[in-house]
Amino acid sequence: MIAEKQDRRVKRTKNLMRSALMDLMNEKPFSEITAKDVTAKADLNRATFYLHYTNVFALLDEMENEVVEKFAQMLDKLEIRQGEAWEYPLIGHICDYIVENPKLCRCLLLQSRSDRLAGKLTEIMKQKGRKVRQERGVNPESPEAEYIHQFIAYGAMGMVKQWLEEGMPLSREEMMMLAERLTRPILQMLVEG
Repeated sequence: MIAEKQDRRVKRTKNLMRSALMDLMNEKPFSEITAKDVTAKADLNRATFYLHYTNVFALLDEMENEVVEKFAQMLDKLEIRQGEAWEYPLIGHICDYIVENPKLCRCLLLQSRSDRLAGKLTEIMKQKGRKVRQERGVNPESPEAEYIHQFIAYGAMGMVKQWLEEGMPLSREEMMMLAERLTRPILQMLVEG
């Protein structure tokens, strides 16, 4: 019971720091944010911050890694079967996540370090692509596949960034339909070889 109470306190403290960092990232560039800024915004002392993180980069990395983990879970659950439409459900899950977490997504995707996140997401996508290609008897390590992964990842990231920058003027459904139309032929090239 005591451990559970402490776990809740740790979770609450981390959530306060995350929220503070997200607010600060809307106010100024990440490179100008310090642990002192985060703790002042969260109304915590700096010792509390350093119990959990070595610096603000570690806090941001943890936030990025959780998004990457969610993306990996989405891809893991997705069954890619030949002849079946699978792109739309995947895009739907991604759009749902963005709609449910716009503040977090804005902070992670609309800042100078967003290429790091794109790289992490691309690597997860590559792993899934290799697995599907291998299951289908297609060379999982073809040079073309690497280019396709990069094209999809950075193209999708660009679309999402613009959607967030503009305040998400397209509905979730409009965004899904547009993304599917753009990515379906490319994704088919990837999984069919």
